[in-house]
Amino acid sequence: MLNAVAPLKRTISLGEDANNNNSNNNGQTMVDSTNNMTSFNVEEGVREYLRVDNTLRQQKIDESYRSMEAVADVLRRSAGIRDFRKILSSYPDAFFLNVTNIHHVASYLREDVGMTKDDVAKAIQNFPSLLKQDVSRIKDVVEYLRSIEVDEEDLPSIFRSFPATLMLDIEKDMVPVVDFIRGIGVRNIGRFVTRLPPVLGYSVENDLQPKWDFLTEVCQFDYFEVARFPAYFSYPLDRVIKLRYEYLRDCKGIPIQLARVDDVLRFGDREFATEIALDDDDGVAFAKFVEGRDFSFHSSRKNRRKPRRRH
Repeated sequence: MLNAVAPLKRTISLGEDANNNNSNNNGQTMVDSTNNMTSFNVEEGVREYLRVDNTLRQQKIDESYRSMEAVADVLRRSAGIRDFRKILSSYPDAFFLNVTNIHHVASYLREDVGMTKDDVAKAIQNFPSLLKQDVSRIKDVVEYLRSIEVDEEDLPSIFRSFPATLMLDIEKDMVPVVDFIRGIGVRNIGRFVTRLPPVLGYSVENDLQPKWDFLTEVCQFDYFEVARFPAYFSYPLDRVIKLRYEYLRDCKGIPIQLARVDDVLRFGDREFATEIALDDDDGVAFAKFVEGRDFSFHSSRKNRRKPRRRH
């Protein structure tokens, strides 16, 4: 096993010497001597290997501690962070990142974006992966938001509450969403994004388009409803939006065109049932409706996943 890890040279082939030597006494003496020398060389080699291995291991440990101390120091000075537990628990690799880049990220957010130390600290603690983002890409995201007329004074609160925005890819994530919002008729893109920053990370195909289709084709609303209530796009389509509108239409006989989006969605289930559907049972009927639809929903998904038998 040691030979596989750290091969050591053997000076004499013992088998050949033992077979070719006809003089037992002299031969045995030579073999014994060789065995002793070989044993000594192996033991000395092992000791040397272990010394080198321990030295390298200690060097790596020391380097890791120095890296952790340097990152902790720059986080204290640049962001005012004193408690590192949240960062360690969610992203321990943060303490082995490039210290210079971390400093540049924190400094840029404070000096150019206008975030306070507390803002930066909260953003990093809630989303430590931000520390690995190159500061040049963060600058590009900020400039893009400025280009779509997000107010300068709103940037600190956006990044404090939604730091993942700074990790989005402009071309792959943001541009398709902005194009979609413009395409449905929203004119003030900056205001829309400010009211719902996570929208920039939504999938147009899987999130935005299906919800827009339901709003326009089933509810027969136009862009004004989402311009007035951008959070519409943040609610689950099947489990919340469709459920509530279908309850109003099918169970309560209320024309869904009369139910404004923000009224239908901004309440919890019980408040929706009592305030919007006007139920007088403290939400019991709606809860049963939801339970029945949940069963149907899960059954349909299970059937879709069930493989067909081949004949």
